[in-house]
Amino acid sequence: MNLHEELVFDLCRLPTEVLCHIFIHCLPQTDCTSPNSESPPLLLTRICRRWREVAADMPSLWCRLSMNIDHADSRNWRQAVFGYDLWLKRTQGCPLSLEIMCIENDTTDLRNLLQPYISQILSLKVTFDRAVTPEILLNDLPALQELQVVIYCGFKDRDTLSPILTSISRLFTLRSLNLNTLDCHGIKCLSHLNLTNVDLFTSSPANIINLLQTFPTLSSLKIEMLVDGGLPCEPLTHSSIQLLSIQVIVRVLFHPAPILVRLFNALTLPNLRVLRVEGGSWPCVEDLISYYKYVVK
Repeated sequence: MNLHEELVFDLCRLPTEVLCHIFIHCLPQTDCTSPNSESPPLLLTRICRRWREVAADMPSLWCRLSMNIDHADSRNWRQAVFGYDLWLKRTQGCPLSLEIMCIENDTTDLRNLLQPYISQILSLKVTFDRAVTPEILLNDLPALQELQVVIYCGFKDRDTLSPILTSISRLFTLRSLNLNTLDCHGIKCLSHLNLTNVDLFTSSPANIINLLQTFPTLSSLKIEMLVDGGLPCEPLTHSSIQLLSIQVIVRVLFHPAPILVRLFNALTLPNLRVLRVEGGSWPCVEDLISYYKYVVK
C-alpha cells in the first residue's frame, strides 16, 4: 500500500513537459473523442489537482470532439451544453476537429453552442437524421477545410439537400468534401470552390467526367459508382488528379467492364499515381492499367 502511494506521489511530481507527452499518448486512437469521465482526457483531470491543472491547460488534448446531444430531455441538454462549452474553452483558440450527430435536433441550438468557436473549426463531420434546418450548422465556417456530411433521412428530397448544398457553396476555404452524392445540379452549385479531394458515397458514371471537368484542382477522387448504363465519353485531360478510386456497384443488368473501358478511353490523366477499381466482377484491371501505362503505387 505504501509503495503504491509512493508511486502515485512520484507520478504527480513529474515535470510538466513529461506529463504533457504522457497525456498525449493516453488519448484514444480515434478521429474525435467522446466525453467520458472514465477515459482521457477527462479521466486525466480526476487523478490529482496537479494533473487536472496540466491537462486543462493543454489545448491539444481537447481539439478533437465528438458531440451527440439528445434534445428530447431538456435537463440532459443543459448539462451537455455546460460540458461541451467547458471542453471547447480548453482548446484556447486552437484548430478544432468536430463530429456532430444531429438526430431530430434543432440545429439552431447547436449553432448557438458552437458560435464562439466557429472560427476554429478546420474539420467537421456532421450526420443529419430528421434534423430541423440542418443547413444552419454549415453556415459561415470561415476556416473550414474538411467537411463530411452524412444524410440518413430525406436524402433523395431536393428540398432537404439543396439548402445544405447552398451552405456548402459558401465555404470558400473548403478543400476536402465527403458527401452522400452530387448530381449535376449539386456539382454546378459547388463549381466555384477549389476542391482538391472529393469522396462520394454513390454517384453515376457520368458524374466522374463531370466532376473532373468542373474541378481542375482535384488531386483525389473517390466514388462508389452506380452502374446504370450510358456514359458520355467526351475526351478530357485532367492534369491534377493523382488518386482515382472507383468502387463499382451494379444494381441492374449492366456489366461494368464496357462502361469502365469507355470511361478510361475518354480520360487522359498524366499525373495519376494511384488507381483503384473494385467490385462489380471486373477481372481486367491489371490489363487496363498496363494498356494505359499508368503508374500505380
